[in-house]
Amino acid sequence: MKKSSVKKNYFYNVSYQLFALIVPVIITPYISRVLSVECIGIYSYTYSIVRYFWILSSIGIAVYGVRLISGLQENKKERSQEFWNLFSLKIILSLIFGIIYILYSLVISKNTLISLIQGIYLISVLFDISWFYQGMEDFKSIMIKNFFIKILNVIFIFLFIKKESDFKLYIFALAFFQFIGNLSMWIELRKNINFIHINKWRPFKNLKGCMQLFLPTIATQLFSVIDKSMIGWITQSAVQNGYYEQSFKIVDMVLMLITTLGTVLIPTISREYKNGNKDKIKNILNNSIEFVFFIGIPMFLGLIIISDSFVSIFFGEGYVKSSEILKILSILFIFIGLSNTTGQQYLVSTHQQNIHTKFLMIGGFINILLNVILINIYEAKGAAIGTVTGEIVIAVLEFIYLGKTKQYSIVGIIQKIWKYIFSAIIMSIIVYIILKIAKNSVLGIGISIIIGALIYISTLIIIKCEFVTEQIRKLKEKEIKR
Repeated sequence: MKKSSVKKNYFYNVSYQLFALIVPVIITPYISRVLSVECIGIYSYTYSIVRYFWILSSIGIAVYGVRLISGLQENKKERSQEFWNLFSLKIILSLIFGIIYILYSLVISKNTLISLIQGIYLISVLFDISWFYQGMEDFKSIMIKNFFIKILNVIFIFLFIKKESDFKLYIFALAFFQFIGNLSMWIELRKNINFIHINKWRPFKNLKGCMQLFLPTIATQLFSVIDKSMIGWITQSAVQNGYYEQSFKIVDMVLMLITTLGTVLIPTISREYKNGNKDKIKNILNNSIEFVFFIGIPMFLGLIIISDSFVSIFFGEGYVKSSEILKILSILFIFIGLSNTTGQQYLVSTHQQNIHTKFLMIGGFINILLNVILINIYEAKGAAIGTVTGEIVIAVLEFIYLGKTKQYSIVGIIQKIWKYIFSAIIMSIIVYIILKIAKNSVLGIGISIIIGALIYISTLIIIKCEFVTEQIRKLKEKEIKR
């Protein structure tokens, strides 16, 4: 398999993530109007429950697999053996937790049929081998297949989801097309690995390594589901879940742009760490953190400015309360970006996952504790406050640790932050004025986003932001070479 460069992989990943952003932009307004807030809330709650079983049936295999395969890019024989070792472990775990989930759906769940439909995700995760392609740094294969499957999913939804009674069919479509997408990754697998007879599979060989990454994996993913579960448990209101689901969906979509770089760089950092290139790793980390500030700060301020107009236009009537939640969650653009960079991208790749796990557990505990207190008072908004606080704690603790161990100092980056804050404030003022003139229309939002982005970049260039000018210089060099 020909190894792609980091820039090409980032291009492939960003291209797909941009498409993944466009799809919800097309589907969500339609679904928000066809289905009720309560239906969205039921989906959100039942999906959060199946995610627990999904996480347990994976136990860190994806992250461990990326790190393991990235070190075997030139050794097809050993790579093949390790692939089948990991996949056989996944089969065993999926069977165990799949049976437990079916029992939960039949005996405990109040939405038995919907829970069983959501169970398709457990079959889907079994066949998810994206970790193999990520380890091989072949993001193109993942992108092309997922691109095609998502198009089919969109077509299906517009053709067959016409009224509220199609709610169960909608849930089935989301789970089924993800299953098909994961299954499609197996088509080219035979070109990259050899089949190893089942008698030679060693499912428990890498169990210890996967378990070491299990806690950071489960802690990371719990942030995205524990809030939804606790809103359902505490408020007993599907409507509150609906408000939170739609708000978090917007934040999650935009976060893809920020966390995509980390996904691409994990195998790169793992390889450089194995080769002992500490200076190169430090340079990668430095650029990644500055990238988070470059993207995250304007998104944070921009979303606060447009959220009221955006929610009313995008989701329609009945979702006004989602705007308040969205404003609270918007700061995650910065802090999830930072913790993703220092944690998943650096600490895990450099075999310091135990440190990352400890900080994740602290942040997770704070999140749950605040949820118990605040959801009773503020309902879905309380869950948003808990999540934001937990993520801030994780990011701060990881930077303190890196500073104390002299692995990385954020001082240099902090000295540059003012440029991003200043440019984002100028942008926000212009966006606010445009929205007032345009009276919060669809056209006004579109124009304000485009002009806001241009103002932000232009201001950074005027005040001579090194990160931006360096990227422009590289682009000019490429054009000259062409």
